[in-house]
Amino acid sequence: MPRFIQRFFALSIVCAGCAFGQSGSFAQIAYGGSWQTTFTLLNESDKLLAHVTLSFFGDNGQPLSVPIQGAGTTSSYSFAIVPGGLQSVVLSSSDPTETQGWASMDVGGSGIVRGQASFRFLLPSKIISEAVVPFSTSGSAVCVVPSPAPSVILIPFDNTTGQYVTSVALVNTTLGFLSVPIEFDDQSNNLLVADTLSLTAMQHVAVVTPQAYPALAGKKGILRIHQSPLFVSVVGLLSNNTNAITTILPITN
Repeated sequence: MPRFIQRFFALSIVCAGCAFGQSGSFAQIAYGGSWQTTFTLLNESDKLLAHVTLSFFGDNGQPLSVPIQGAGTTSSYSFAIVPGGLQSVVLSSSDPTETQGWASMDVGGSGIVRGQASFRFLLPSKIISEAVVPFSTSGSAVCVVPSPAPSVILIPFDNTTGQYVTSVALVNTTLGFLSVPIEFDDQSNNLLVADTLSLTAMQHVAVVTPQAYPALAGKKGILRIHQSPLFVSVVGLLSNNTNAITTILPITN
């Protein structure tokens, strides 16, 4: 299993938004060691300015200073997107060591921000492998009359021997301790592995599933995360035997 797989997970954002702004979390960022992360954000409003702040955190939940092209190194980066405009933010480093973590996004003003993130990795063969994931928003966390939040997050996984490996990144986006029960079930809904993740405030974890749970080697099925997406951000990565990568978006029910 190439070591770089542990350093790359695609973007997932679980947002809360309404007329007073938006907030959300990116479950994974990666840079250095041939990795590069690019956020591409656009302001859908054709009249209102959007004020955006990206904040970056390490695995331990503490602020992480990241290298932003054209802006130096910082753990919090603020900028404005003009009405109908677009902004790209690139995390890039020549350091041979990979660095990973996660990011939060807050939008002030009345602009409506949408976008995507792309992750690029230069393979040993000198071929660039890249994946792109959009983000979505939900108003249930901050609006006056919230709708019921889903309490289970689903991630399909595939660890077919010699073909695929699934990795998962998960973040406690709250300011307090969070218990996250998880279970891996096979295609017939038989339990393979059950565990409970105990996450401190803002903690980030990223695992290669058959390494963290050997019982998952050669198996495929569904990962069930028994926690609300209002409190955790999660995403998966599927790699094949040529080191090509794609993202696995979480499903809520």
